[in-house]
Amino acid sequence: MNRIPSVSLRGDPAEAGAAAPDPAALARWARAFCIIRFDLERGQLVEACFPPDALAHGGLDRLVAFSSFPDSMSHHLPRHRSSVHDSLFSFRLPDPSPPAAGSRRGFLYGFVFNRQRQDERLPRGGEQKSVVILSHAPYSSLFRLLLQILGPLCFDIGHTALTMVASHVAAWPAPSPGCPMELPIGSAALRVHLPPVADDPGPPPALLPANPSVPYGLFHDADLFASFRGLLLHLWTLWELMVVGEPILVVAPSPPQCSEAVAGLVSLVAPILYSVDFRPYFTIHDPDFARLNALAEGEVFPPMVLGVTNLFFLRSLKSVPNVVSVGSPNPNSTRVLPAGGQSPASPNGSNGTPVRLKLDKLAINKFSPTSLLNSIKLRREGPLSLMTEHKEALWSTYVPTTKPDTSVLNRLIDAGVSPRIEESMSVVNNEILRRHFLELTTNFLSPFGPYLRTTTPLEGSSPFVDPPLLPPFHADEFVNGLASRGPGKFLSKRMKSNWLDLYRKFLEGPNFMRWFRQRRSAAEQDQLRLWRQARMNVDIEKLMSKMSELERIDSFNVIERYLLKEMENSRTGTAESLAACQKLKADLQAAFSVLPKDMQQLLLSNPKRAVLLQASQEKVSGLGDVVSQTSL
Repeated sequence: MNRIPSVSLRGDPAEAGAAAPDPAALARWARAFCIIRFDLERGQLVEACFPPDALAHGGLDRLVAFSSFPDSMSHHLPRHRSSVHDSLFSFRLPDPSPPAAGSRRGFLYGFVFNRQRQDERLPRGGEQKSVVILSHAPYSSLFRLLLQILGPLCFDIGHTALTMVASHVAAWPAPSPGCPMELPIGSAALRVHLPPVADDPGPPPALLPANPSVPYGLFHDADLFASFRGLLLHLWTLWELMVVGEPILVVAPSPPQCSEAVAGLVSLVAPILYSVDFRPYFTIHDPDFARLNALAEGEVFPPMVLGVTNLFFLRSLKSVPNVVSVGSPNPNSTRVLPAGGQSPASPNGSNGTPVRLKLDKLAINKFSPTSLLNSIKLRREGPLSLMTEHKEALWSTYVPTTKPDTSVLNRLIDAGVSPRIEESMSVVNNEILRRHFLELTTNFLSPFGPYLRTTTPLEGSSPFVDPPLLPPFHADEFVNGLASRGPGKFLSKRMKSNWLDLYRKFLEGPNFMRWFRQRRSAAEQDQLRLWRQARMNVDIEKLMSKMSELERIDSFNVIERYLLKEMENSRTGTAESLAACQKLKADLQAAFSVLPKDMQQLLLSNPKRAVLLQASQEKVSGLGDVVSQTSL
């Protein structure tokens, strides 16, 4: 039996579910908790759902139900008289709810605990059910852990488990994207580090995080090594395809394998915000299938990454220019968390201990007539060869720029056949791969750094001026400048002579503009914050003593403008805004006190300004004694 260990909730289930979960609090984390049953007569049915009406609109119940089961009862399960097979996978669907005005189409993420039970005494020899968590947030590391509690619990105590777990989730604090959280669930606690929100552009270019385990993009927990173990040499090509936003069809024998592979591909390009539509597990019941199936011959396939198990898609979506097949039909490769497939080309040590992966086994520098013929045959037959035999391969007409990094491949460890060792070594290998591709992506983005660089006031200069604008960006000027400077030491060793084409494709692709705009917006906000902090720290008396009369008048007007803006912001009641208001009121009074008498009278002729100065005077009593009057 291949089963996922369950974690029991202690206490009385009836007592735990007595308090109805707060719908608004629950919605911060999840849209719905469901149990889907496969009925022999009626197909997929929603057996239970909490909240009860969560799937009642836009045909969402049908979409979720069809996405929550493998395309067929796995024929790879052992033919014992009775056997149980548990698996975890995920899917992504367009949200049928209408989007808010001016916003992009939303998506829902489904996380599935599927149980297939074979028993000769049951009709047709088996049954299957799925427990589903539906959420607007791609918190895969959290919901996978939660499913290992909720899934077995639903099979143990029934539908009441949905309300029980929902009550715990509703009691959680609001999500803190990009931060570690400890979330109680019964007597246990789920320790997770949530990924950044979709609108967070990630760390600045050329800034590598000290801790590679901190997520800087989606699906940081995806098992890259297990998903692409037979295709390690192609990871750099796949990275490029994802960076430039090329369409990719991912074919695997099972939903856990295809959804894990798609998640791994999305995670490859962090911290780039992946803006292409991706579906970890795509079925013919998806509402977008009819549109994609109707594409005329020669029509360009839209940028999408689709994970499929139904080989029908090889014929119906044959216009997809890039097809990658992953995983293995071997039962050992369907284990989940982590999913680690065994590669027959990777022998372990004589005593069963892990050894380094052999590069010659990856055929990186090895030539033989047999391997050449097999490669030619594989390319000639194309993806349709998967109809007769599943094999790990990549079919693509894309010409890559980036070369496989042999120093990274040399560090990977082959775990052999021991499941326990394999899982621990997979963690090590994933960290090696993730660290490398994070470094590769960060270096690739570093030439954009000058357009995102913030400035602060020079020492001794006035912070009471508008911050300078960030340098304007023009794609042609950027490419020409980059061509003259070169890609930098890190990339020059890893890219071919056509490296500039990769930047051109990135600039023209779907990922660049959204990432750049959000990174630019973040830089502008950061610059405003830095200048605001400089205003908080400035010594106003020392600054005024160095100014001419005209500069003092200009500074008074600027301080007044910033004060009014902070007073508007202080309505939210944040301590930061209130402190800024107090500081600016003191600065305004100080600037006023050093102005000529006639100018002071002119300024006080404005009733609003007079009230503002009076309030400042009350807050800063005795300020006139502190700031010496200057004869002008």
